Amino acid sequence: MSIFDWLSQALMSACGVEPTPVEPGTVLSFFDMLEQSAVGTCVSQSGSGFYILLAFHSVGLAMVVGVMMVTSMRLLGLLKGISASALPKFVTIGWWGFWINAISGVTLFIGEPNKMWANHTFRWKLFLIFIGMTSTSIMNKSILKPAAAGDLNKLLSGSAKAQAAFSVMVWLAVIITGRMIAYLH
Repeated sequence: MSIFDWLSQALMSACGVEPTPVEPGTVLSFFDMLEQSAVGTCVSQSGSGFYILLAFHSVGLAMVVGVMMVTSMRLLGLLKGISASALPKFVTIGWWGFWINAISGVTLFIGEPNKMWANHTFRWKLFLIFIGMTSTSIMNKSILKPAAAGDLNKLLSGSAKAQAAFSVMVWLAVIITGRMIAYLH
């Protein structure tokens, strides 16, 4: 027995699920293989696996969106009590949330990849997350880090306000599309 087989059996045993039988000689798509893997089976068939992952996904989302909302509100002039030197540190917390979301999101995807990939709203969410994280990186490098280093004019620029407003719109769109996945097929 290979280490992969042993890990798969251990995971399925821990989740309390049985592997999905596959006819010998059957050619499975990549998504079918993901769905029938030990991880896919645990996510889709265990009583609590899906909900535990969803809880982690929610925490990660709260970290990313919370940080970006606070940062954006500071750039828009609403939270002036937050020091410029703290803003890049907030973004670091947001990146930790992103990685929690990425790991839990990929694992959730493995539970039902065919269904999720067929959902246009899911693909829009992925695109918006890419835009949001790219925007966050640009904002951090062009505004937040220079402001933390003493160039406070960066916080007051029109560019900072435009990037902050764009960030708010993108992250709200991520939340909306994420919620709509369950309702739009």
